[in-house]
Amino acid sequence: MFVAAAASLTSLPGLACTEPADSRALRLTSALKSGYGVQYWGASFQAETLAQAPHGLLIIEATKIGAADTSDGREVTFTAEEMERIRRQGERPVLAYLNLTEVEPWRDYWPEDGKTPPWLGPETSTGDKLAAFWRSEWRKILRQRVIRLMNTGVDGLFLDDALNYFVAGSLKDKAPDMPSDVPAAAEVMLSLVQEIAAEARTVRCNALIIVNNGVFVGRDAGSKSRAAFNTYRAAIDGIMIEDGFGGADTPVLHTALQEDYIAEGIPVLSLDFAAKAQAEDMVNRAHVKGYAPYIVLDGSFSSLAPPVPSAP
Repeated sequence: MFVAAAASLTSLPGLACTEPADSRALRLTSALKSGYGVQYWGASFQAETLAQAPHGLLIIEATKIGAADTSDGREVTFTAEEMERIRRQGERPVLAYLNLTEVEPWRDYWPEDGKTPPWLGPETSTGDKLAAFWRSEWRKILRQRVIRLMNTGVDGLFLDDALNYFVAGSLKDKAPDMPSDVPAAAEVMLSLVQEIAAEARTVRCNALIIVNNGVFVGRDAGSKSRAAFNTYRAAIDGIMIEDGFGGADTPVLHTALQEDYIAEGIPVLSLDFAAKAQAEDMVNRAHVKGYAPYIVLDGSFSSLAPPVPSAP
């Protein structure tokens, strides 16, 4: 297994926080007024092109070249200078992508020796390889990646695939140390997100944290974990829901988003995949519910779609 260089695993001194305690919320809501964008690869995935994008917030991969495509088996990330240009010298928040629960073989934590690492979890019915996100070995890898990503100069992290707590908790065939059921897995996820947020804030004390999906994590954890859910919500700055006006569109989803997040002052970002003919309707529906919408028109994250400003 490749071991990250010491410079990328050492936390830089945390930036002193001189802003008020609610500055993270103000910064995010202000950025969302100009709309947000998501891009992970593509011909235009370059620092100069990203720097020129008009979006108020960007969610991007910090990795430009995956480990499998480099001579030394190490990912290549944007440099601090490139990231500063993308951030427009701090005028626009940029969040780096981090997958909490799925193993990605193009990362440089992937073992070369072919041996099964202790952080590898089960394979889902769709063929995705889950990380054993309940184990200390995987959490160590995540913490190392957090420091490495934050040291590129990003403003925070976008935490993907939080919903896999439900997948892991629902599996019938479990390893002995796996969460026994969905509530137990939800408790693990509440703890994991808080741990990642705290690690990010050792580098940048006001780092922004947005979680993708996992809307029901507090409800699934149950009433006995209410305090843990409150602490979780205090640690995050926003939640994204993908396909919320498409395949995932249900009344219970939007009720949970309103009651558990918007009512607590936590912004909801909606991301939907649609043709141009349906895009306006989805944007209008998102605005009515108080979400910050983004429409992926070509079905992939290989380019930035136009930003959608907040509702007037």
